[in-house]
Amino acid sequence: MRNWYFSILAGLLLIGLVACNNNSINDSEEIAEETVVATSTDGDITKEELYEAMKIRFGEEILRELVYGKVLSNQIEITDEEVQERLDELKEQLGPQYELALRNSGFKSDDQFIPTLTVSMLQEKIGMEAVTVTDEEIKEYYDQLKLPIRASHILVEDEQLAQEIKAKLNEGEDFSELAKEYSTDATAENGGDLDWFGPGRMLTEFEDAAYNLEIGEISDIVETMYGYHIILLTDKEEKQPFDEVYEQIKNEVRQNKVMADPTIVETAVQEALKDANVKVLDGQLKNTFTTED
Repeated sequence: MRNWYFSILAGLLLIGLVACNNNSINDSEEIAEETVVATSTDGDITKEELYEAMKIRFGEEILRELVYGKVLSNQIEITDEEVQERLDELKEQLGPQYELALRNSGFKSDDQFIPTLTVSMLQEKIGMEAVTVTDEEIKEYYDQLKLPIRASHILVEDEQLAQEIKAKLNEGEDFSELAKEYSTDATAENGGDLDWFGPGRMLTEFEDAAYNLEIGEISDIVETMYGYHIILLTDKEEKQPFDEVYEQIKNEVRQNKVMADPTIVETAVQEALKDANVKVLDGQLKNTFTTED
């Protein structure tokens, strides 16, 4: 779902140019005031020239975002708090790559990106409202839900050495100290601590073994492409009662359905545009909302 956050091309700084006239612009209309936006010894660049150039290059993307923002915000409510929460989540997911992704998408700051993020959230939300889910689907999702866990591991390249370490653990030796002594990855200095992680973050073999442990339990030897692991489960989040998280789970199920079928959002947005009687009067942009059958 969230792969569209950086999909709209650069040009948000020019929204003011696109929307400089409350009336739609058609081919025969002219901008009355030729405001100069840049000068040089070889000639000036006017607002009209800049507008026309940007309309050709980015016009449909910008117009689409502006119209979506106006139409969808009249049907769907997105609060500033929700937008900020999603932005924080995106930053956490991308980590140090966030700033690079932002710049590569043509945004210089969060303030420039937030309008685009808001529109994408409006699209997501209107798609989710078009989805129907049953109580059976919600309960099944809840039953299969894997919450974050915290684990430590000892990783070695040799199976025989792994067996020897496992024997030491069975005799009561300290897991953290053995990890510092034998483990071959960067977690060794922290006693093998992997911190918290959720489903999909580790290799399948590792994840399956870790999620089958109880707190304080040590796994058998687990082989992955990196070598041989011995895993200690140190903590885990407990599920809240079903009735307390019903609405949250329901939203997650709906969101997963939308993620699995992008046409849900497309259809919902097109219906909203149809209800709003959107018409594009500028001939160069007339196909902005045209969809193929």
